[in-house]
Amino acid sequence: MYSPDSKPKLRNVEPIQVSTQNGPTVGLRDPLQMTGGILCFRPETLQVLALMDGRHSLRDIQEEVTRRTGLIAFLDDIIGLVKSLDEAYLLDSERFRTAFRERVERYRQLSVRPCSHAGASYEADPESLHRQLSSFFSGDGGPGSIQSGTDPRRPLGLIAPHIDVRSGGKCFASAYHALAAGQPSDIYVIFGTGHSGVEGIFTATNLDFETPLGVVRTDREFLGHLTDRLGHDPAAEEILHATEHVIEFQVIFLQHIFAARHPFTIVPILCSLSPEMLHETGPFQDRKRKFDAFCSAVRSACQRIGKSVCFIASADLDHIGPRYGDGFIPHKGTVNQTLENDRRMLGYLEALDLPGFVRHVSSDQETTRICGFSPIAAMFHCMDATEGRLLALDYAQVDDKNSFVSFASMIFH
Repeated sequence: MYSPDSKPKLRNVEPIQVSTQNGPTVGLRDPLQMTGGILCFRPETLQVLALMDGRHSLRDIQEEVTRRTGLIAFLDDIIGLVKSLDEAYLLDSERFRTAFRERVERYRQLSVRPCSHAGASYEADPESLHRQLSSFFSGDGGPGSIQSGTDPRRPLGLIAPHIDVRSGGKCFASAYHALAAGQPSDIYVIFGTGHSGVEGIFTATNLDFETPLGVVRTDREFLGHLTDRLGHDPAAEEILHATEHVIEFQVIFLQHIFAARHPFTIVPILCSLSPEMLHETGPFQDRKRKFDAFCSAVRSACQRIGKSVCFIASADLDHIGPRYGDGFIPHKGTVNQTLENDRRMLGYLEALDLPGFVRHVSSDQETTRICGFSPIAAMFHCMDATEGRLLALDYAQVDDKNSFVSFASMIFH
């Protein structure tokens, strides 16, 4: 199947450190979860994987690895590695594309999007989940019990984390405590980071969202307006929603704060872009036009539908430490410096200065790896807020090497 002239291409997967009995290894995590488990390799295999870009043949890879290491790289070993990757659907190959098409067809036949993180990131039992979420509000460091409708204003936008609910619960609670205090909206347009990458920058889904707390309806009338304005299906890549947690986490908090007192619908949208894609000139002009067209279509849908709309950006901030490719072990000073830098960055959002935010992220992106840029930028292009306020800023350690993720909550009126 594979010849020396084959040019394998690794899919968009996430390398992570995995500790085993035989020492540290590198695992490849598939955001699409096409197969169970994580495929692990020796750390030195990374330089082989880096050359699997669809441009280097297996013979090229063999020669380059031999040149770099001074050791003979055997072609049979490289072919064996490629076979393992393909069997796990980690290569951009015909095997993967066939399985992916079949999965898309099965997904689109569902009546709802089943919850993918219940029992893992949050409680699966409804009563236990309500108790868990309530504890984030009323526990130590939380914003206090929910006080519904005490603010006469209706929030126009919200930034909330998308880290594991157990790690970021209090920060989630700060966001939704402020949202619940205001007047509710009919529709919540939720922009979330597409960790698998979204080829068309944005993709919605037509499926309703099911969680242990019930089913939340996706607003198909809103999606119909998007289709009319865009001239194409805004849910073309909706299979990416199947295992993404970023919308699901926001939905359970919306269900928790509103319970049965206020009906609402959602418009779930995954997005993927980088700061340079917002430049008016340069190699990303076409993607900038697509970004502008989608945001314009969202704004038009808001006007045409005749209902109140609030935007939610499901966004984390920095990713620091060995887990994310850094060659150092973070310490308390690293955390403090990172959070201080985040405060400066979020100050641009409080001042509604999106260009300042974009510049800040552009200058730091290689070292901070902010994964919430896409939903925040999209929300700012769609809402008409005149006031922003930082509610909470926190972080969570994610491994035994002190790697950590920072996150925040903000509200906009």
